[in-house]
Formats: sequence, structure tokens, C-alpha cells
Amino acid sequence: MAVADLDAIRRAFCQQTYLFRNTGFAKMLKRGLVAADLVEAICRDTPEIIDDYAADDRGPACLVLGWADLARPLHVVVGYGDSPDVPIEVVTVYEPDARQWYNHRVRRK
Repeated sequence: MAVADLDAIRRAFCQQTYLFRNTGFAKMLKRGLVAADLVEAICRDTPEIIDDYAADDRGPACLVLGWADLARPLHVVVGYGDSPDVPIEVVTVYEPDARQWYNHRVRRK
């Protein structure tokens, strides 16, 4: 089973070698975000993997919390594959809703 590697994810974003899955790019634009927001959120300071979906049917992925504009939290669902040959992919990205997330890290019940 694959394991999320934050260093590999950061490297892909900082070197801009990541890709978008089918609807990832459209969802990003629909939410008023641009690729630079993702790069900033993942490459700046200390992004965190807050959930790992290693056994997801669509392939292993994880939820990364990062910060754009220093104060704007972003959740980026990143597909990371199960070998170094598989590119890092953006599945979706969104700003976490405070009604659904506690401290942007824990889902409210």
C-alpha cells in the first residue's frame, strides 16, 4: 500500500511538475482559485497531511492543509500514486468551511 510523502508532494508543487485530474482544474477555477494559490499553499511554510486515503478506489490520495496569502486555508486533495513514476495530481481544492471543519484540520461530526 502506498504512503503519502509530503516531501515528494511539496517537491512536485514547488517544481511545478504536478498535474490535475479530470475535474480538478475546473473545480479550482469554479472556486475562484488559481494554480499559484496551490503552489503557495503547498510550498510555503508548513503544509500538513491531515487525512490519507491510501485505499481509495480512484487511487491513493491525501488531504493537505496549506495556507495561501498567509491567512487563507486551502485543502488540496492530492493523488500521489503508488510509485515514484506516478505523477502527483490535484484531485480537488477548496477552502474549508468552518461549519464542517474544526481548526481547518478535523471534520466536525
